[in-house]
Amino acid sequence: MLGRQRDADQFVEQYQQEEVAMENNLTKMIERIMARNRMNTPLQRPTYSSPLVEYIVQTENTRGWKIPKYTKFGGETGESTVEHIARFLTVSGDLANNESHRVKHFPSSLTKAALTWFTTLPPNSVDSWPKLEKLFHEQIYEGHSKIILVELSSIKRRFVGTIDDYLNRFRSLKAKCFTQVPEHELVQMAAGGLDYSIRKKIDPTFVKSMSQLADRVRHLERLR
Repeated sequence: MLGRQRDADQFVEQYQQEEVAMENNLTKMIERIMARNRMNTPLQRPTYSSPLVEYIVQTENTRGWKIPKYTKFGGETGESTVEHIARFLTVSGDLANNESHRVKHFPSSLTKAALTWFTTLPPNSVDSWPKLEKLFHEQIYEGHSKIILVELSSIKRRFVGTIDDYLNRFRSLKAKCFTQVPEHELVQMAAGGLDYSIRKKIDPTFVKSMSQLADRVRHLERLR
């Protein structure tokens, strides 16, 4: 509601300017977080060359052995890299006892974004199972975290929801992000999803924790 002395057009213009400024600040914050965690863009190449070293590529399968029907991992939100590795080794059976076989056939268990990631690894860069597994976990975690960070920056408080319901949803989403984000940056993201009438009265730079943010919102809503 506007006071009698407030001009509606001026209020709308101010609101729009503050919304754009907030979105720009959140975008820059995500970029800083990604840079801090070394989330670089995968190398792009016009031709394909196997990331596996030659001796692994040339490893021959045991006579009569067939490649198992692996459950495909695509790197979608909610998929666990740990569970996929465990499933891959279980389905591989005796194959899992040979490290070269493990490395050679692991790409057969990938699809979609996960397979794309594998194809962008530098040629001849994977020479052992521990290295492949480490790269797999790190890349999928980072890719997943990028998605979560964007979602965190765009989450909004429901009109009829309490501040506690909103922050619980925010924390639940943050729990799925594998990237460490300082508390004060999380507070800024959470504050960005509040109603404009509340958000304009809060300076997130002086709010150091989620609990302080919740207390501040409750106080303002009681006054209102």
